[in-house]
Amino acid sequence: MYRQPLILLLPLLASCGIKDPFGDDRAAKPVGNQPPETHLFLQVSQEQITRADTLLDGSIVTRLYTTGLDTTPSKQIIHWWGDDPDGKVVGYYFQWDYMSAPVYTISEYDTFYVPIRSHYDEFSFKVWAVDDQGLQDPTPAQLRFPVYNTPPSIAFRLNSNPSVTGNTNVIAYTFPTRTFFWDAADDDGKETITHIYYALDDTANWTALAGDASQITLQGLTPGEHRFFVKAQDISGATSPAISFPNPASSTSPQHWVVKPVQGELLLVNDFAQDQSLYQVQKFYTQILDQLVGPGGYSVWEIGSNAEPLINAQNALPYASIDIEANLAYFKKVIWFAHLGRPHLTAAGQGITRFAGRGGCIFISNGNEEIPDSTWTFTNLDSVYRLNPGGRLLAGIRVLASFGTPRDPQLDLKLEKLIGNRVSGLVPGAGAEVVLRMEPDTEASVTVPYKGSPPVALRYAIGPGECIYFSLPLHLCNGNGNMTEFFRYLLFEEFNR
Repeated sequence: MYRQPLILLLPLLASCGIKDPFGDDRAAKPVGNQPPETHLFLQVSQEQITRADTLLDGSIVTRLYTTGLDTTPSKQIIHWWGDDPDGKVVGYYFQWDYMSAPVYTISEYDTFYVPIRSHYDEFSFKVWAVDDQGLQDPTPAQLRFPVYNTPPSIAFRLNSNPSVTGNTNVIAYTFPTRTFFWDAADDDGKETITHIYYALDDTANWTALAGDASQITLQGLTPGEHRFFVKAQDISGATSPAISFPNPASSTSPQHWVVKPVQGELLLVNDFAQDQSLYQVQKFYTQILDQLVGPGGYSVWEIGSNAEPLINAQNALPYASIDIEANLAYFKKVIWFAHLGRPHLTAAGQGITRFAGRGGCIFISNGNEEIPDSTWTFTNLDSVYRLNPGGRLLAGIRVLASFGTPRDPQLDLKLEKLIGNRVSGLVPGAGAEVVLRMEPDTEASVTVPYKGSPPVALRYAIGPGECIYFSLPLHLCNGNGNMTEFFRYLLFEEFNR
């Protein structure tokens, strides 16, 4: 019923010479494939950068800025997309103004580090969409980026170098191995750091490391005074200020670093920081060693204390375990003594174990009451207990030796002086042999604070090497006047087996 008016209208239009608007005889006008359109999306960074500004009065202040549309960092994350009116977009060409030719990609975003080589520069970016017919957008989307570059920064890792208070005109000694650690940063992203450069003494000769390097171990250092420099460089070529150890301008760093030569095959370790002013205990050992191997037949390693009270802090235990191991590895035999204060056996424990595991021999005299932990793998203790609850062991008490036979009386020791601090009796674990024990309480000529005959020294084999751990201060045990003979046996027989 609704078609009747239309049927009536068509003859009327024809009679008037008007073209039928509903006919299908319109002339075809093909336009061909249409190019795609490209768009850019910029995620504006809100990174904060520091800049040094010069005021009108000439003073320089450091200010913190937040990057935005007017300034951007050298790291750019750019998104783009395209649409095609008669097909689909299959890829893109993009090009920075510093690139010689466009690069094709099917991705719709990427991260770029523009090669800025000054504090400020501008860079243009263009992107063209490509459709499935291979047609490219003739009018690329483009943006211009104002970029501030922030040079990288670098600092030695906290506590990786010794620090001092008060007088800085002191010497930090090492043997010919020294490891340095640092942390580098860049406001434009740590990824923009391309190289770390270090130099030893001569800043005209830098050695390059990868940008993510954070440490270097220098080996084979020549004896004498040295200075280590390190700096970071970013992708734009901007470099951080070089830092150094030692740093003469620092109020907390020793002013000198000296590499000691390796003398002889024997190392004497002074792990008794309180002795490192008068060296009375160290002299006890060096006088004996001078007789046995001569002054040039051994080396001395002093380990200072970086805990209160600071004593010889510039020579505190190395931060790197590899340096501890290297110091020991230069020698075949080690005498390590500690008494009072805070010895470093726990921190150096694994290094000592590795030293013995490679065939080294070490005698440790630790005249402190100390509870071993899992790092004490250089010996095998089932447990320890307080040998002298009252904190006293009287002079005259004998210490019985049994290194090779059930009794070695020529190697027996005797307390020459009172031990006025608490020390430990030892309960050996599997594989540990008792080589020194207190004389039985029933035989002692002076009052003793223990029962029985407590072990105080254990011999423990570690691979081809061995460790003898003694829980009394050896320098107070020369009541028999046979300490030189004791060391002669230790160095030339026990450690040469």
